Amino acid sequence: MSRLLATISDQEIMQHDNGSFAFLSGLTIDGDGSPRCYGPDNSGLDHTANAGSIGDWYGIVTDAEGEPIVQGATDPCPGMYISTTSLEHRQYASTDPRRYIDSETVPYVVCPGSLARKATGAVLGCRVVVTDTRTDKSIHAVCTDIGPATHLGEASIRTAELLGIPSSPRHGGTEDHIIRYTFHAGEAAEGYKLQPLG
Repeated sequence: MSRLLATISDQEIMQHDNGSFAFLSGLTIDGDGSPRCYGPDNSGLDHTANAGSIGDWYGIVTDAEGEPIVQGATDPCPGMYISTTSLEHRQYASTDPRRYIDSETVPYVVCPGSLARKATGAVLGCRVVVTDTRTDKSIHAVCTDIGPATHLGEASIRTAELLGIPSSPRHGGTEDHIIRYTFHAGEAAEGYKLQPLG
């Protein structure tokens, strides 16, 4: 029996007995996890403001004083900040960029918190099918982050590339509600493990 998770943008989003739930939206580009995502003086692929601000950083790794940690000489992008995702490869240290899911190489999506918290079955790490309803092209992705409660349709650079959508975090994506996101809560994406919230 299906149950209502939330109503967002006039869509009643229902979770079905098999754990799946879906919605139709545009696509906002999320660069998080890319070693090139954020940098000093707004030098990254995305606006540094999307990772927070002085005293309130939430999208990058910081030191004990709350200052952004800069990648070193042996990291992928020396001089850039370390961008995080909620889903992690926990065999790596928190200061290692490899711990986080790279937006440039991994097709991933973000789930609104209002859905992730109410869904039965783990959402982080779950399989997601992303479909461009104009072309009927579908790709398989993984859920790597929990986003704002009412924001639908956020996905990685690689997701956009595979669908043929402009992929720049600064000025890519599409506002047209043509992308269907189908989450399979409780079913791990290939190569990933489900991860509880928190």
